[in-house]
Amino acid sequence: MYAVIMSGGQGTRLWPLSRQKKPKQLHALAGEKPLIRETYERLLPVFKAEQIIISTIPEFVEEIKKLIPEIPEENYVVEPVLMGNAAACGLVTKVLNIRDPKSAAVFLPADHIISDKKTFIKTIEFAEELITKYPKHVLTIGVNPTKPDVSLGYIRMDSQIAGDGDLKAFTVKEFVEKPDLQTAKKYVSSWDYLWNAGMFIWQTDHMLKLFKQNLPKTFGALEKIGKALGSSDEKKVLKEEYKEVDNTSIDYGILEKTKDILVIPADFGWSDVGSWGSLLEVLGAMHGTNVITRGHHIGVDNENCLVMANDKLIATVGLKNIAIIDTPDAILICDSSKSHKVKDLLNKFKEEGKHLYL
Repeated sequence: MYAVIMSGGQGTRLWPLSRQKKPKQLHALAGEKPLIRETYERLLPVFKAEQIIISTIPEFVEEIKKLIPEIPEENYVVEPVLMGNAAACGLVTKVLNIRDPKSAAVFLPADHIISDKKTFIKTIEFAEELITKYPKHVLTIGVNPTKPDVSLGYIRMDSQIAGDGDLKAFTVKEFVEKPDLQTAKKYVSSWDYLWNAGMFIWQTDHMLKLFKQNLPKTFGALEKIGKALGSSDEKKVLKEEYKEVDNTSIDYGILEKTKDILVIPADFGWSDVGSWGSLLEVLGAMHGTNVITRGHHIGVDNENCLVMANDKLIATVGLKNIAIIDTPDAILICDSSKSHKVKDLLNKFKEEGKHLYL
């Protein structure tokens, strides 16, 4: 089995640190190493460097190579332009299927935090056993929710189909989009809803059949790209055909239309670090405090705050539930509970032509 690190995202809700040229997976947020490096090292108990694939876009390749020099050149699968993750997953799946028609792969985001690495590895090993036993299924790893979260999608479990000690697998009843707060509270109080963590496992031959069935336009483009791989026309064909793929997510494009899906509930200290508020929660739990600071900061009577200073001193008094992020060209000050709306702020930048700040 291969491990695919998905590293093409922009991490827009972590602006102003995360930018188009250097998104959040290339930053160290919860430790001393960038998130993508932590993701790579987390996989090493199971996968060799030759079994780890990097899915990304041209703008990030050189920086990733500096951070993970162990990955072979041929294990970079580079989209010519950023599309929905269905196309990225399809491109990697096609490449791996050509390399090994009987291959399976686990797809993992590059920018998540997982604190319990041993349980994570056990979950991956269990998933590998399952995909061997159920090759005509798609597997996903869902995270047991710890709070009602409106920024995440949910997976509704149905019947248990397999188990190994604490690890179990269930059939999937449905995928649910990001709910409102009241609905999210109902989900958390119920046993059968999990956070959709964007972690998937499949046999490459089976997934290509699902592309043909559900996203035929993308499948046609992947077929042409596959025939050109290794030829002198590879880059030209990739660029031309990638314009024809569906710009959608793997959830919308494939999974929500597929019946044979299994989910493994997991609890390994997961966070998608999707906003400054979620980073504050993660770091607060790590360090046993609700005031997290980096850089030159002095504060009095602050509560539940995240302050990331740059060169100048930031002094705060009596703040509550506030995130302050200072970078050389921009400062963000926001209510940490509403920090997921930073993405809306970036839309305003685009409307006003302030593209230098993106």
